[in-house]
Amino acid sequence: MKAGDVLISRRPDGHWSVVKVLIIDVWPDGSQVFHCMFYKETAERPTEQTVESLQVLAMHSPVAEETYRQGWEVLCSYPVPDHELEGFHEYLKLTDFPRYAAVTGQDVGDLVSLANEHYRRARALGDAGERQKAIEHYSKAIEIFPLFYEAIDNRAFTYMELGDYATALRGFEESLRVNPNGNTAYFSRGECLVKLGQVDQAAAVFSEGAERFPEHRGLYLRFLAVSNAKAQALAGSRNQEAPVDRISPNVEEGSKARSWWRFWRR
Repeated sequence: MKAGDVLISRRPDGHWSVVKVLIIDVWPDGSQVFHCMFYKETAERPTEQTVESLQVLAMHSPVAEETYRQGWEVLCSYPVPDHELEGFHEYLKLTDFPRYAAVTGQDVGDLVSLANEHYRRARALGDAGERQKAIEHYSKAIEIFPLFYEAIDNRAFTYMELGDYATALRGFEESLRVNPNGNTAYFSRGECLVKLGQVDQAAAVFSEGAERFPEHRGLYLRFLAVSNAKAQALAGSRNQEAPVDRISPNVEEGSKARSWWRFWRR
């Protein structure tokens, strides 16, 4: 099999599965990975004339070559145009940025420089209080360089400043997929859970964080206490005179209000 081959297989229900091989990678051990585009299954056996009219379900997914050793046949072969590689390029962008730059004819240094330019612009806008514009530039930096977890974190912090904790939470979870050992995102994920009222989940985050990040153990334990206090308050009564949200991790009650998450800002 080779790049450009269209493979078909008849399913147990009589329908036909159709994939196109876009790129073949060979690993050091000699095994192969097919980067494939998937078409919508069809009740009729595809032909060389009808395959290109089939609906595309997924632009890209890597599949072990052995998957197609049995029960599959090569229907035909077509060249792989650039537009069919868009999904593969996005995959490389997330998994092998230098290769992504190489196959798309771009310079890694130029891409990183441009991403940093948007990042610096976003920080300046955030400091000036123009949060939505800051989010736009953080998003541009991330689009250029998806592994830019500092930009992902700061965009999530900006959503927190806007009070959108659900979106911020998704941002920190995205950051942890890129950088699983990111203390900033891990801690802030717990804080978002607190703000969203998911105090049991928040407590689990802070408890684990105290073990995973011993250099910040005191801070994690402090917020673990806050989470437990909120959980107890919620369990005791939902009609307290003082709302649960007023339980604060501030050390000095009379100190000037300041966004706690700025502690983590880079």
